[in-house]
Amino acid sequence: MAAEYKHKRYFRLRAEDVTGNEAGNEGVLKTFSSTSDANTKIGFKSVWNTSSPTKSEVLADSDQTLVVTYEFASLDDQTAFKSAIDGDLSAGTKIYAPATDTDEVEHFKTEWLHADGSVSNTTNL
Repeated sequence: MAAEYKHKRYFRLRAEDVTGNEAGNEGVLKTFSSTSDANTKIGFKSVWNTSSPTKSEVLADSDQTLVVTYEFASLDDQTAFKSAIDGDLSAGTKIYAPATDTDEVEHFKTEWLHADGSVSNTTNL
């Protein structure tokens, strides 16, 4: 893969808290036991495999954040991936299937990377 077509996306999961608040800013952040556990609990839909990216995953923030690095063979592949996700979001298509109905997936940051791995641009969502 070409190192110049990479970006990182940051995901976390909020659950309904014990006082009955719905998922969202007031909800409780879930902790993941592994990257496999995070993937199961988040439930990424197939759109996240558009253009067959190579994925590297790590946990951060006391295991409450899944950081996924997506690497593509070309700029066209990376652009197609972003367009597919943006298109589904615009259409209101669900791009996650959380393991628990009361959980809410938050994609809260994207970092676009230079070829050397340094951050080119950060978008906080």
